[in-house]
Amino acid sequence: MNKVLISIEEITSKITELINNNEGPFSVVTCDIDNLNNINNIHGSNIGDEVINKVISIFNKNLSVTDLISRSGDEFTLLLVKKGAERSFMDLEEIRRYLSDNIFDLKDSTKTENIHITLSFGVASYPRDSKNVIDLLRVADSALFRAKKLGKNRICLSEAESMVLKSSYFTKTQLNRLSELSKSNDRTEASLLREALDGLFKKYNE
Repeated sequence: MNKVLISIEEITSKITELINNNEGPFSVVTCDIDNLNNINNIHGSNIGDEVINKVISIFNKNLSVTDLISRSGDEFTLLLVKKGAERSFMDLEEIRRYLSDNIFDLKDSTKTENIHITLSFGVASYPRDSKNVIDLLRVADSALFRAKKLGKNRICLSEAESMVLKSSYFTKTQLNRLSELSKSNDRTEASLLREALDGLFKKYNE
């Protein structure tokens, strides 16, 4: 089920509610589509709109049902409920890598263009970074600014932390088939693997 985009005021209200009820951890994320103006200039604003729609689709299919999304132009604000900095980083890294590793065929009324999409993210987490909604948004914006300054297509937390993702090993054929399935369904490879594991656990727990 696709999420309905909400206003930044609604996100702010929800953050305030979570803080007042001490319902943490959660993370506030500001996210920017890298070089969207260049895409608009080269391929046209209709293709630029399709880039935005593709990003929204991928957020819808890979974030949790409780997470919230707001959009303003080429920038998004996300509220990742019950996710601290580390969990948020891992979820966002799956999305960032999926986009960075693929080329998307996007269409307008007259043409199809092959588009490479990357995102930059800034993350602030409650209660680690702040217990104030304004400060959380400011810290997330500051982290996003740092991500853009460092070269884009990356995630910056509120502090310079090193996150290490564990690797698994599969055959080349398995990886190729997983990549094709991922791209055709706008799902990250990690989310598909988690779905497969859930099925595996269910099978052997019966």
